[in-house]
Amino acid sequence: MRKIVLIAALFALLGLGYSQSTLTGKVLQIGENGDTTMVSNAAVQWLHTSIGTHTGADGKFNIPRTKTDTLVISFPTFLPDTVVIPRGQNFITVFLTTAHSLNEVSIVANDGSYISVQPILTQIISTEGLRRAACCNLAESFESSIAIDAEFADAVSGARQISMLGLAGKYSQILLENVPYVRMLSHQFGLGFVPGSWMESISLSKGTSSVVNGFESITGQINIDYKKPETNLEKFFMNFYANSMGRGELSMNTRFPVGKDDKVSSNFLIFLGDQFFKVDMNHDGFMDAPRSRQAQVMNRWDYKSPVVEGRTMVDFIWDNRFGGQMGFNPGIMPAVLTYGYTADNKRVDVITKNGFLLKGEHESIGTIVSFTGHWLDSWYGNGAVYNGDQYSVYANVLYSNKFGAGEHHKLTAGASFQYDCLNELYHDGLDMLYYYRPHHHDLIPGVFAEYAYILDPKLVVTAGMRLDYNRVRDRHESYIWIHDSELFWTPRVHAKWQVTKDLSLRASVGKGYRNAHFFAENQSLLLSSRTLCFDGVERPEEAWNAGASAVWQFDMPGGKASLAVDYFYTYFVQQMIVDLDMNVHEVHYYALNGDVNGYGNRSRSHSAQIELTLKPFKRFEILLAYRYNDVRYMRKGVMKQKDMMSPHKALVNLNYSTPYDKWKFNLNCQVFGPMPLPNTQSNPEPYRRPDVSKPYCILNAQITKKFRRWEIYVGGENLLNVKQKDPIVQAENPFGEYFDATMVYMPISGIMGYVGVRVILK
Repeated sequence: MRKIVLIAALFALLGLGYSQSTLTGKVLQIGENGDTTMVSNAAVQWLHTSIGTHTGADGKFNIPRTKTDTLVISFPTFLPDTVVIPRGQNFITVFLTTAHSLNEVSIVANDGSYISVQPILTQIISTEGLRRAACCNLAESFESSIAIDAEFADAVSGARQISMLGLAGKYSQILLENVPYVRMLSHQFGLGFVPGSWMESISLSKGTSSVVNGFESITGQINIDYKKPETNLEKFFMNFYANSMGRGELSMNTRFPVGKDDKVSSNFLIFLGDQFFKVDMNHDGFMDAPRSRQAQVMNRWDYKSPVVEGRTMVDFIWDNRFGGQMGFNPGIMPAVLTYGYTADNKRVDVITKNGFLLKGEHESIGTIVSFTGHWLDSWYGNGAVYNGDQYSVYANVLYSNKFGAGEHHKLTAGASFQYDCLNELYHDGLDMLYYYRPHHHDLIPGVFAEYAYILDPKLVVTAGMRLDYNRVRDRHESYIWIHDSELFWTPRVHAKWQVTKDLSLRASVGKGYRNAHFFAENQSLLLSSRTLCFDGVERPEEAWNAGASAVWQFDMPGGKASLAVDYFYTYFVQQMIVDLDMNVHEVHYYALNGDVNGYGNRSRSHSAQIELTLKPFKRFEILLAYRYNDVRYMRKGVMKQKDMMSPHKALVNLNYSTPYDKWKFNLNCQVFGPMPLPNTQSNPEPYRRPDVSKPYCILNAQITKKFRRWEIYVGGENLLNVKQKDPIVQAENPFGEYFDATMVYMPISGIMGYVGVRVILK
């Protein structure tokens, strides 16, 4: 009997050793628009050995480990390359690009983020990077990125907003797989409509993007890739999360093939979240986080044949929340006794994308069609009401072709159409301001063309141009249609020079436009006693952006390290300004264009960044980064610095994993410098705030323990217990004339701990 037990134990150990000596992975293709698809029958082989394999129909492979650590990946129509696989690593993801592209093979293993080889400066935050923090939603996914600032918009609603290059997130184009996603009504809560566990990766591009994606990108572009049924290795995934502030979340996704030929596949993604109880850690009588409930479900269908490839997604979102004073409960406590806030969001998205191969693999036609319906009802404690309905249709048809000797030339051309119908109703509850816009229509047809010269593998230059006819129609209370139209002329140029194998230089210049919508984009301002003052007519915003960057890679004992430096300049030809300094009791909204009160027009942003990634030994990564933003606009003849934005920010990020990723340790420290605040000196002494904030540091940490089919993670945020003193002005009397919940520039709650469990079946 003892011999049998010993033999069984020996076989178990052999089996364990065999499982740990096998390398698994998947091979994907990077498309022209950044999408990824599987690559079947790619050759995977250890260098100078006869041990190799091929990827299956799903792009996956398994290969036994050998004494050599250098793996060769090749396929006839892609650039072959080699990659060194550390001993402790048992999974890799390989991204290939076509052999006629400037781009090289990108190997992504345990890196949380990396710089893409695309001509436009693009940082990719991978699945591994997203899991280094709790990442409950998109707004919380940029803790390890110095380029994005994500802060609370106010101290009541719980909404978070981002900024890039020192400018508000509305100037950055946020896409879901290259389809416009966070726009108009979703500016307030849209970042929370993207569950962190649904995302496969985030592509973060600085400056103006390709003209193919529209005219709205001014400071940058954020493109979200959800998990895809044909490339995602997870047959079933579940994530449970809970924190010490009473927040609980459950997300799941599953994939399955349809039919026997694997041409059609589908997946379901589900997300449920709830803030179960009220919390007031700063003891100001207001909830630190609103009581909120969110439910979201998506069904996705992907299909592929030799000449046709398509994706269709249907998504439904319900987000209901209430905040305010601790004693407030919707429908129970009268507004005269407690200050409260409620918001109910319902949203439906339908997206379909299709590609058709015409001749070989170099000529194709692509189509994108999407519909968005968004319904918002919100109520504020002083009796104010803001309701909005949004109906948007987006269509894009593009033709792509590579031609010429050596296929050094590429042309992409097409036409697009954007239609937005926004119905808005605002009443301040005091019969002082009543705003009713029942039918606001933006009808924007456009055409575009983009030419790329590709001198493989040294140089690529892309020049694009698009023309859009921006036609605005408004029906006012008198039911009189008011028409306005303007031609958007959008040139953009991008260039990349691969100076050496490890040094690349990039440059870009271009223009961007956007239609402004005050109430949809500034809902947090309604959480104050300020009077809204509209000084003139709302106009489309127009800006130029130019930038340059350098990325240098070098070898270290732990792998490839990198140093990235970039600078971007943004100049507004026309901008809508939200001015909180003209009068402490008022919000002034006006167009900064031409001659403003005799002082002229100037509005600009300088942004510089340096980022160093070090790998001193295997499985240990150090990220050091610093960015400086100088954002100013002309006010009464003086270039005024932008309020509520820290010019200086530093980041230190440490990541270590044990062999086979059994344990993972992540530490993240963000340091924010002083920032100017709105002027409150005309208030009585108790309701004044300093002109400049104090610097502060946010420290987060997480530990993950991995098992065979599941993992557990625990962490803490704001471990230094940094809290803003009195984030709400006149919190003791929210119905008073000095009440203001928008002066938030630091965390309003202290240390927050969390725990989570991920179940992963592959």
